[in-house]
Amino acid sequence: MKDFKRFMSFVGKEFNHILRDTRTLMVLIVMPVVMIVLFGFALSTEIKDVKVAVYDPSRDAATSRLVSQIDASEYFTVTAFLDGEDGVLDAFRSNSADIALVFEDNFYHRAVHDGDGRLQIIVDGSNTNIGSMAVFYVSSIVSSFQKELAQEAALNQSSAGGSSVDSVSPVTISTSTRMMYNPQMKSAFNFVPGVMGMILMLVCAMMTSVSIVREKERGTMEVLLVSPVKPFSVILAKAIPYFVVSAFILLIVLCLSVFLIKVPISGSLMWVVLVSLLFILVSLSIGILISTLVSKQEVAILISGMVLMLPTMLLSGMLFPIESMPKVLQWVSYCVPAKWYIDSIKVMMIQGLGIRYCLDAVLILCGFLTVITGLSVFKFKDRL
Repeated sequence: MKDFKRFMSFVGKEFNHILRDTRTLMVLIVMPVVMIVLFGFALSTEIKDVKVAVYDPSRDAATSRLVSQIDASEYFTVTAFLDGEDGVLDAFRSNSADIALVFEDNFYHRAVHDGDGRLQIIVDGSNTNIGSMAVFYVSSIVSSFQKELAQEAALNQSSAGGSSVDSVSPVTISTSTRMMYNPQMKSAFNFVPGVMGMILMLVCAMMTSVSIVREKERGTMEVLLVSPVKPFSVILAKAIPYFVVSAFILLIVLCLSVFLIKVPISGSLMWVVLVSLLFILVSLSIGILISTLVSKQEVAILISGMVLMLPTMLLSGMLFPIESMPKVLQWVSYCVPAKWYIDSIKVMMIQGLGIRYCLDAVLILCGFLTVITGLSVFKFKDRL
């Protein structure tokens, strides 16, 4: 009986430790909820609201019907009607389209009377999450529309000339696919920018937060209480070594991507490196902010995993199309720095475009850096 009471006292003591450490308790409770919600809503290979640009020189009733059917589906949203085929690249560069439909001239006449209506599907191959599925869904809609035209043509010819349905020339719509930026649709073209963002975010933030919290646990941080050094200088001194280490990690990742995985840097290497260094600074500032909020290394690691790894994997567009997520999660994804970094790296590294085509994403990263660094300095000073 005494052994049992002693055992229960140990159990009660552990419960008291858990209940007193409210931050760890909250992390342990909130993490499963966050994981279930994110995986439940974000873990979907379906595509929705894929942006479609259309070039239709004939603009007849048939092409209008087909475009309307595509726009009415849950998978696509027609966002632009182009004046020429040259507008396709501009639509991709401005991110106003994910795919483009290019009809040939006199599409209806060629499809119904000549049996050879041609439709070209041009895909922005830098996003492999969307590319293959979008082509499949468009082809399915076109196939159904072809059957509709065939039935209508048969009925019209039968009522007009009395000929049998079997003698009607077949209605044919031929589709061809062209993949821009990624002709072979290699998944590495999509995953490499995402993996770069995840590695830099986790390594930078986790290294910084754990290092500073470790000093708190050892008591060496108390020296700062009597130090005349300003909080910003302390933060800068903490960040510089990890910035250098992270830059070296960036060099390794880029070399492996280019020489081992064969993902080319189609754009400016200088801008890819500079934007990556900016993202490293953002990640380091997040790590410093985490270190000001917790006092244990285990909690710092848990928060880094929950707050950084899961959103970076699921809400950045790395694995799943953001367009397919609920609107709430789409708005949440705007608060994930890795999303903007991955978007900008895809533009420069995969599409080979200049910095002006991703300037908005770069400016948003600068905003993240300013706000998070300011919060870190404020919290650091407040803690001291």
